[in-house]
Amino acid sequence: MTVDLIVRGGHVVTDGHRMEADVVVDEGRVTGLVRDSSHLAADRIVNAQGRVVIPGLIDPHTHWGVFNLPDLDAFAEQCETESSASLAGGVTTVMHCAMDKGSYLARIPKLAERVEARAGVDVAFYPALTSLEQVAEVPRLVEQGITSYKMFLNGDAFYGIGESAFYAGLREILRHGGTPMVHCEWTPPALDLLVHELRAAGRTDLKAWADARPNVLELTAMERVFRLVESLGGPVYIVHVSTEEGPALGAAARARGVEAYLETCPHYLALDYTQPSIAQLGKVKPPIRGPADREGLWSGLLHGQIDTVGTDHCTLLLRKDKVGQGDIWSQQNGFAGTETMLPILLSEGVHQRGMSLERLVEVTSANAARIHRLPNKGSLRPGSDADLAILDLDREATLRAETLHSACDFTLYEGWKVTGMPVTTIRAGAVVMDEGTLARERPKGRVLRTARRPAPAGPA
Repeated sequence: MTVDLIVRGGHVVTDGHRMEADVVVDEGRVTGLVRDSSHLAADRIVNAQGRVVIPGLIDPHTHWGVFNLPDLDAFAEQCETESSASLAGGVTTVMHCAMDKGSYLARIPKLAERVEARAGVDVAFYPALTSLEQVAEVPRLVEQGITSYKMFLNGDAFYGIGESAFYAGLREILRHGGTPMVHCEWTPPALDLLVHELRAAGRTDLKAWADARPNVLELTAMERVFRLVESLGGPVYIVHVSTEEGPALGAAARARGVEAYLETCPHYLALDYTQPSIAQLGKVKPPIRGPADREGLWSGLLHGQIDTVGTDHCTLLLRKDKVGQGDIWSQQNGFAGTETMLPILLSEGVHQRGMSLERLVEVTSANAARIHRLPNKGSLRPGSDADLAILDLDREATLRAETLHSACDFTLYEGWKVTGMPVTTIRAGAVVMDEGTLARERPKGRVLRTARRPAPAGPA
């Protein structure tokens, strides 16, 4: 028997277990984890001796083309560039936030066409609901395999959602077996007041952005969302938790029976507003906060209170567009992060804080696949998609924008020295990155249909 690929001699970590095993791959799927594959022939053998083999990462929180809306050509270009960045970082699946003021029934097929033509990773869509008209489309979208939905509780004029539409959206998503993803910042009217006061005081630093959006605004929004979901029944996924108190708040909701899931991001785990190197680059919603918040989030991640790590990857492409007029108020939001996620987690988490490799797999793939119902992802058990990342835990590297693959020309981690790197990425059974070099020919990306949950028995 000849199979397509064998990854031989690696230390496999998947489904909460470690084993010395060869990963056997055929027709894009894992067909076996075996102690000795020497009796099998393969078209290609990858030597993973001395290295760690894990499921390909899932980035559950990306925004390709967000600064070029509604330009489909720009989105198509970023399907190529940001797929390259993803694969270079060991990421084989992304969840993309579709954003539009009109119909998603009309918009998403156009996005899907670009993904299937130009992306190199698998993509699941989660639309951002902004109106009652979009909420009304949820049942038909669920039938099409779109079951996760974003709602922004931050008062933004373009993509925020009002109070009445938010409740209607939450109820409709849960009624139809979906998963609401909520950006928690209860900003109006506090934000206007705080920004006015800080600007009047002449504050232009990065900490001023955090002072304008203090922890209590995120926590207040989280508590309101948990109480609503508690009354409706069903899950809720809080994106990019940024506060030290957030993990405990989520744990308290779970103790009451709420199916609450929390995500944080690498920039909240690695950075804080005291670091001068990010003063002109670090603006994001919610803000990068202080050292205590950073360490509180690490504690939550290590002790199981935080479920996933997503990047909030935004393709703001040019540093000159990012920095604005040199002050925090004119600085643009967002930055790239998918390619650097794994090096940051390996260096800051596994090496510096003792995070286990089993926990690394949980927060970077397994949990996202389970929560968002991504078929055949987040595992290397037989039958799973043959998406793998091979890690050299001792590989040292210096992160620089010029050597990263995103179209973005800056990184918050410029000059960072990290230990632990992905050295090979396999997607759909094909080696798509090896020793930092991307393959010219790669399998085309697929649009994933996610599975609905059973309808809740409660009041929803």
